[in-house]
Amino acid sequence: MKRIITAMGNTTLNNELKKYSEYDLNENDLFYQDAVIDVVTTENIDILVVSGLLQGQFEFLDFIDKIQKYNNTIRIIVVMDEINTSAERKLKERGIVDIFLDENVQILDIIDAINREEPIIKKAEQVKEEISRYEKEHLHDKNQIEYVKEKVVQKQEIIVVSGINGAGKSTVTANFSKTLSSKTHSRVLVIDLDTLSGNIDEILRIDKVPQNVEMILDENKKCGLNYAVELISKNRFDVNVFEELIINTGEVDVLTGNTSLHYCQNVLNESHYNKILECAKEIYDFIVIDTSSNIFLDSTRWAMQQASRIFFVIENNYISIKKADQFIDIITNLWGIWKNKLNIVINKEILNGIEVEVIRKIFDGYDVIGKIRMGEERQELSYSKILEKINYIPKTSFLDKIFSRKYQDIIPFRRFSVRGERKKEGGVFANVN
Repeated sequence: MKRIITAMGNTTLNNELKKYSEYDLNENDLFYQDAVIDVVTTENIDILVVSGLLQGQFEFLDFIDKIQKYNNTIRIIVVMDEINTSAERKLKERGIVDIFLDENVQILDIIDAINREEPIIKKAEQVKEEISRYEKEHLHDKNQIEYVKEKVVQKQEIIVVSGINGAGKSTVTANFSKTLSSKTHSRVLVIDLDTLSGNIDEILRIDKVPQNVEMILDENKKCGLNYAVELISKNRFDVNVFEELIINTGEVDVLTGNTSLHYCQNVLNESHYNKILECAKEIYDFIVIDTSSNIFLDSTRWAMQQASRIFFVIENNYISIKKADQFIDIITNLWGIWKNKLNIVINKEILNGIEVEVIRKIFDGYDVIGKIRMGEERQELSYSKILEKINYIPKTSFLDKIFSRKYQDIIPFRRFSVRGERKKEGGVFANVN
């Protein structure tokens, strides 16, 4: 059970969170910075939800630094009265990725952030501390090499690939996952959750049917997903069984997808997906989920709700962009998927299509993190550039990191001192250099 404190300067959020029995919530909202520091230094707190206008003697970033000094594993969710690029960047440098604008944020956004798994990015100070300790004490201990190497692997991100029909979601899923596996020290699972017409197996050229599974299913229903669902319904599904349903390509593991209309309409549901994801989280560092462009499938909506990051795949032509704009409007406004999750990936880019800068203006507020050209021969380079945008840890020699002293290669964040006058009385950031 997650131990949570709120420090919003009012009781609204605290009262709402009390309705959720799965949270261990501090009874009262905290109105002052000193009160938060007192609690953090005396109790084991998992999550802090804090207002950028919380009263106290410290500038907000200095206050955050103090909290992280006392508890370097705490997850901080920030609600600001205004967000500028500099402020957001400096918060992200401190490992804070849940940043909301007060006038737009809903209670459900906060709940979604609380329930989401710890973000992929490891805290810089933890990584640096591990390396420093290792370097001094265990330079020639091979077991320690492996131990520390595992400590700096990023865990754990659920990446959902979405987009309009024909944009190439499944191809992007397959190619990105292979590149992710080759460039990191991570175990990668691909889940084909296009529950109506999954085809990841065809793209990766693997069997759709897991081997050595003794279970009777109709021929058109045999796939990893449906076997898992059958076992869940029989209460025989666990991590060990899950691994038997996985097909390994030599680069990534795959849970192959359903193409049975009967299963899609009458059998598959969110309780099954939850159980499958629960097991996957025990094994894998990255879980990449391919989804359908059909917005009426519950699997599509469920996947986006679980995602820590969504790759929304489009083409650089007018029709694709128009449909994408409509789709994104549905998932953000009707489904409540928060916008910070969404990243735009341009696939099948054509030379005479709409330029990237124009696309950025059309999808204002969303990052365009990559583009893959139509017929491009060296697509791995394009996918590697996407990886650079999401702060992954490269697969480089660990000893090279030690001897070269290039700690920054595996440390995504750096500390900055923040100086300057407040923009207004009670303000948070101003004149941040």
